Amino acid sequence: MSIVKDILREEKNRLVILKEQVEKQISSLPKGSLSRKKRSSGWFYYLAYRESEKIIFKYIGKENSPQVKAFVDAINNRKKLEKRLREIKKNLKEILQRFR
Repeated sequence: MSIVKDILREEKNRLVILKEQVEKQISSLPKGSLSRKKRSSGWFYYLAYRESEKIIFKYIGKENSPQVKAFVDAINNRKKLEKRLREIKKNLKEILQRFR
């Protein structure tokens, strides 16, 4: 039985390290989501996020600008990492339940 416990312990340690790495990557990416608004001269993008109870809209740029494309990529990357983090936490919880 000690072999199984050793494997679970190693997997738990691996998941804890992976969780910390993913959380660090997420913290470096922009929070919130993009909001597209129509103005008289075209479409403009804003980053929408919460600070306390206020919703903040930060101007990003015009449609098809490099800044907007960079934010779209960053937000999509953050969403993928958040999904991965949920899976890591689920696996870690399962191991901790079995490791008791």
